[in-house]
Amino acid sequence: MVDATETERALSTVAAGHRAVATRLDGATVVDGRLRADGDPLTAERLATAAEAAVAEAGGDADTRVRPSGDRIQPGEPVVVAVRPAVLGAPLARTFVVDGGGGWDRRAAVAVEMAHDAVSRVAEPGRPAGRLVDEAVAELGAYGLTPTEDPVARTAAGDPIDRSDETPLAAGQVFVLDPTAVDPDPAADRGRIRIGAFYVVTESGCRVLGDLPTSLSPDAYR
Repeated sequence: MVDATETERALSTVAAGHRAVATRLDGATVVDGRLRADGDPLTAERLATAAEAAVAEAGGDADTRVRPSGDRIQPGEPVVVAVRPAVLGAPLARTFVVDGGGGWDRRAAVAVEMAHDAVSRVAEPGRPAGRLVDEAVAELGAYGLTPTEDPVARTAAGDPIDRSDETPLAAGQVFVLDPTAVDPDPAADRGRIRIGAFYVVTESGCRVLGDLPTSLSPDAYR
C-alpha cells in the first residue's frame, strides 16, 4: 500500500507539472480566437510536454493527459490536465480556464469543491469506501450536475471505488477523490470541470495531501 509520505513526495513533482501548464496558459495571447505562445498555437501535446519536462526537472516521472473542451485550446473554455506520477496508479487533475467569465464553469467548480468538502467530512476509519462516491455524486446533483463515466474515487493504486464497496476505510489508507462535473444536457456541450485530490485517512478523519491550488484561473498557480 502506498503511504502518505511517498504520495506527498510524488505530488510535489506533479505540482511542478501543473504549474508549468498554468504558466503557459497564463502567458498565452489570443489570436483569431485561439491561444498562442511563442507565436504558435497552444496544443494539448505542447502542454503535456511542458508538464512532463517540469515533473522531470523536479525529480519525478509522470504521464500527462490534456483534454480541451473542443478540438483546440481557446479562451473561456475548460482545459483538463491530469498528471499521473509513475509511482502512483492515479493522476492528479486540475481544470484551467483562460479569461473565464464565471457562469457555468464557476458553478461546476463550486459543485466539485463542495463534493470534496462533503467527502472530507465523512471519511474516517471504518466508513464504507463506497460512501465517498455517494457523497460526491450527491453534491454534484445538488448543483444540477452529473458525474462523467470516469471513476469518482480511486485507491492510490488506481483501482476504482464503486458505490457498492463496503470495504471499511483504514487509518493510513490513501485514496483519490476525482469528481468530474458535466452539464446533464448533452446538447449544452460546455466541457467538463475536473478537480482531484489525494487524501489520507487519519485516526479521526482524513486530510488532504499536497498544497496545489484548485482554482480554474491559471494565474493562481504562480
